[in-house]
Amino acid sequence: MISVQGIYDGKKLKLEEPIKLDSPKKVIVTFLEDIENNIPTTKELLQLAEKSKAFKFLEKEPDLYSDKDLKVKYKK
Repeated sequence: MISVQGIYDGKKLKLEEPIKLDSPKKVIVTFLEDIENNIPTTKELLQLAEKSKAFKFLEKEPDLYSDKDLKVKYKK
C-alpha cells in the first residue's frame, strides 16, 4: 500500500509526488481539511517556537558573534 498527498480542485487530482506503478491499482481517496485552514498563522508559529528548545542555545551566549569573528574589518 502506498500513501501520497495531493490536491483535488474539483476536476483534477494532482499528486504531490510521482508514483510509478506496473499495473492499474484500486485507490481510496480521503478528503482532508481545507488547505486554507491547514496553514499555521504567524501567532501559532511564534507559539510553537516559544515552546521549542531549538533556540535555547541563544540564552547561554548572548553575543554569539563579535568583531573577533570578522576576517576583514570595514571602516565606516
